[in-house]
Amino acid sequence: MYQLQNDHLTVRFDEQGRLTWLENNRSGCGNVMAAPAADSFKLVFQRGGNWEHVVFGRRQTYRVQQDGNQLAFILDEVSTPTGSAKIAVTLSARLQDETLVFDAVIDNQDDALVTDFFYPQVGQIRSLAGGKPALLWPQQAGEKITDIGGYLKGLSQSADRKKSVSYTTKLEDNHTLSITYPGSASMAWMALTDHDQVLHLASYDQKCQACELLASGSDDGAVLLGFDRFAFVTAGKRWTSPPARLMLYTGSWHRGAICYRDWFNTWRPHYDKPQWIQDMTGYFLVINKQQYGHEMWPYDTLPQLYAHAKAHGCDTLGLFGWYDSGHDNQYPDLEVSRGLGGAVKLKKNIRAVQQAGGHVTLYVQGHLIDVQSDFYKQGGDRVAAKSIWGFPYTEQYNKAHDSSYLRRFTRKTFAIACPSCPEWQALMRDKADFVARFGPDGVLYDQIGGVAPYPCFDATHPHQDGNPGLAMSQGRVALLRIIQERTKTQHAEFGFMSEHITDVYAAYLDGLHGINSLPGEPGERSADPARSATLNYPELFRFCFPDAVITVRNKYPTIEPRMTNYAFTFGFRLEMEIRYRRDCEDLGADRWPAWREYAAAVTKLRLRYRPILFRGTFLDDRPLKNGNPQIIAKATRYQDLLAVTCWNDTPDDQPLALHVPGYRFREWAFIDGARPDLPHQLAAGQIGLALYKEEEHVRAEK
Repeated sequence: MYQLQNDHLTVRFDEQGRLTWLENNRSGCGNVMAAPAADSFKLVFQRGGNWEHVVFGRRQTYRVQQDGNQLAFILDEVSTPTGSAKIAVTLSARLQDETLVFDAVIDNQDDALVTDFFYPQVGQIRSLAGGKPALLWPQQAGEKITDIGGYLKGLSQSADRKKSVSYTTKLEDNHTLSITYPGSASMAWMALTDHDQVLHLASYDQKCQACELLASGSDDGAVLLGFDRFAFVTAGKRWTSPPARLMLYTGSWHRGAICYRDWFNTWRPHYDKPQWIQDMTGYFLVINKQQYGHEMWPYDTLPQLYAHAKAHGCDTLGLFGWYDSGHDNQYPDLEVSRGLGGAVKLKKNIRAVQQAGGHVTLYVQGHLIDVQSDFYKQGGDRVAAKSIWGFPYTEQYNKAHDSSYLRRFTRKTFAIACPSCPEWQALMRDKADFVARFGPDGVLYDQIGGVAPYPCFDATHPHQDGNPGLAMSQGRVALLRIIQERTKTQHAEFGFMSEHITDVYAAYLDGLHGINSLPGEPGERSADPARSATLNYPELFRFCFPDAVITVRNKYPTIEPRMTNYAFTFGFRLEMEIRYRRDCEDLGADRWPAWREYAAAVTKLRLRYRPILFRGTFLDDRPLKNGNPQIIAKATRYQDLLAVTCWNDTPDDQPLALHVPGYRFREWAFIDGARPDLPHQLAAGQIGLALYKEEEHVRAEK
């Protein structure tokens, strides 16, 4: 047994490098490890025709070196069920203040390709402070899974029930949650919370190499956390794994998040956003022409569309399918549609919207290549990302609405562009110039703000370090930087938007067309925390990267009041989408007038506090003392003012009890006006805003 200890932590490892003891020395809670992981690490490599040679950590014999508060577990070669391999592995662990840092080095001297490297693998945890831990999970804006051990156990039991009676082998991954970063995982950290105890595990990788975040369950309700690095270490190469940092401390989850954010901001670039995007109230997404050819909104209807947008509290039209081929067709070949009115009418009506006070963005697809497009057939296939089989990755999309035949049998196939290719970067750069000719306020490049980090195996592409696992992340960073800088050559206020929520990519984007930024179920935060449930928890990303301007992802031709309340409370921008024929009919018939009026009224409320709510910094509940957690209360600071947005998302009236140390209450604002005192309660479904001003003595101390 090997021990590392300082004032903050006591940790122990066995001779296999497995973490067996983890204790916060300042909590009095003792060891939180119920059992070690089965393996300290797992490694998968390809040799010959076998892509799944597996190295299990528990089947290795290590040399161990300890130097003070640093341990190294060393393998000169590894063994697998199919034989040994000349792949040297060094696992390291060291204490650095309140953090346990995991490092590793792989030296591949075999004729092999190391694909996966599972490390670290934090062992079984049932409790941190006597309760059932919740998992904070960076699925897009964020999720919270209460009683994560019970939740994962339920996944396992559900999977077992679906198996054939004759199939008795228990799959090792049937109770594992996994998300890829950068992609569906917006950040490379996760955390367990239990009362005032927090276990925070993060990857500190400036290259953002493709990896998976893993949360696995055991049959008795424990949870194991870890990473799978898509390492792609070729023969003769030495690879250093990015450090993983584990913290176990007393406090709130924000503390670990601040450490991750502060590290990220040491290298994350900053671009000034156009003011109109910073102040955007809502995104009114319209498909002018659908994939299957239906022309719904000719160019001369843009002023009419803006009137609808404004009536719903939105100030920006996002035009999708504005090109002749229709939405999700013929990418990247875009041409102005004569059937919709031609270039002159497009320019004229964009200008009319702007003169009425609105803004317009035009759509470009930055990720997909239609395999039937002239571009693809005439050499564009060269820039497609390739799988290990040498074939392009593909995705399929179908926008049929009424026809079962179209929906079932006519899915459009698209190859995935490798963003590391200079030809693709140049084409996407030039698309900004093409769009700018028509006079919009900005451009939205779909999907390049996230999606899965496809490893690309086309050796002719210039991937950073020659590594397939960096093809998407570093290629996309280069692509985003090129487009960001190109858009601003048009003018400083020309906006650059994309889809998805991801920390590394969001740095280059002026606005994000959000994914999964939804309000969840009514009253879900009031449920028993000891029961397993997946809760929407957008404060994870909003707290870490409050400068990101994000729309809610509302795919309907109306804005339901809970969606409006959610956007108000957490600082998202409104969104609604007019995508299909029936949507057009519903919009024209004004089918939900009360919801429309409510969204517009909430927008007016937000505009009364625009500098704070749209330009301020989201603090979550950090400076607050909220006496009733049934009320969702979130703080945003701007200069010496603090706005606390409040929402009673329960079916009952709730008392309101707020206190903000160091700030003096100014007023309470609601849809119908304002009052000089804080109300005693909020009615079911009601929102409001408490305005505070920083005390002079606090400002003086700063």
